[in-house]
Amino acid sequence: MKQTDSSIAQTYFEICCTLPLETEELWSWFCFEKGALGVETMTESPTELTLRIFFEHEPAGGAQKLVDDFCSETASEETIKISQEGIRPVENWQANWREHFHPVKVGQSLIILPSWETGFELDGRHPVWIDPGQGFGTGHHLSTALALEMLEQYLLNTDILPESMLDIGIGSGILAIAACRLGIQKVVGVDIETEAVAEVERNSELNGLSGRVKAVVGQPSSLKKSAPLVISNMLLRELLDVRLDLARLTSPGGTLICSGLLGEQAYELSIAATQLGFEYCSNLETENWRAVQFKRLVKQS
Repeated sequence: MKQTDSSIAQTYFEICCTLPLETEELWSWFCFEKGALGVETMTESPTELTLRIFFEHEPAGGAQKLVDDFCSETASEETIKISQEGIRPVENWQANWREHFHPVKVGQSLIILPSWETGFELDGRHPVWIDPGQGFGTGHHLSTALALEMLEQYLLNTDILPESMLDIGIGSGILAIAACRLGIQKVVGVDIETEAVAEVERNSELNGLSGRVKAVVGQPSSLKKSAPLVISNMLLRELLDVRLDLARLTSPGGTLICSGLLGEQAYELSIAATQLGFEYCSNLETENWRAVQFKRLVKQS
């Protein structure tokens, strides 16, 4: 007799690493963006800590390639030492996820739920159901929560609700789905990861929004049509790399929301945005993570 999925032993990929304490937030963010399913602190001292990082599959090139990419993409000079890496067995992968992924309330009106929480009390909040996977974004990381909160504040307080939104680095689709719950009619997103785009399709269908959320594989340069609202939750280096596209894709008079910024990085991004015709509007901050809102200025003839 054929076994069901729940009884088949499955595996995950685990990385154990030691790093300076001040690097934890940025490294954890980077790993989540690269598909990490979770991060656990094993030991901690006043200057460094050891983490276990869980992936569904081995990252392309292995753990050291992940560290090298982190140093390259973030310009970090900190040392991250890999002590162990390898495939580990999990008797019930879905049950393991259910243990760690719980509903989380965000802002005034949103609640992020895994698909299996069908009987959870919504308390009048807009539900955003997400099936965890490779795409970054379950609402648990502070950068995602800040992006959701700033998006909610803008949409609940704007005089004219935008009809469409662009999501640069769409990940799991969590921001796009939340935007639709808050009144946006159409969201187009782009991501360089094929797996992320597939997740967006699954999560959009899960929320009954297949016709309103569209994701494509590629760079922001592949998008041709601008929108009155653009959002991006990425690292500073990535945001700066696509800053010309962010400016091109934000309609004159439109709004740009950026999250994924640590400390003074928000100021650095603001300088770059101002040079491209944006005006700083506001920011949100939680535990050194920041999200920033800009307005695209209308050129005077």
